[in-house]
Amino acid sequence: MAFPLPIDPEFRKTCVEFWLDDVGDRIELGRYQDAELSWREANAIYLSVPAGYGSMELEDRIYDLRVKLDQSHSRNQ
Repeated sequence: MAFPLPIDPEFRKTCVEFWLDDVGDRIELGRYQDAELSWREANAIYLSVPAGYGSMELEDRIYDLRVKLDQSHSRNQ
């Protein structure tokens, strides 16, 4: 991110959701390198969420999209 995010964990989780939506869109378009960058951004922001404010739903989405990216990458090599 080019700017510092507020510390509010709910805001950070909302940002993660937007990045994960972007990952899914880019995978559908076949833009796997861009999807990888978006996934890394989503993951980094999620890891900055303070302890005790995590979300299993977001963690599942992060994991599922990582698997999708890895599968797409292996198919396109």
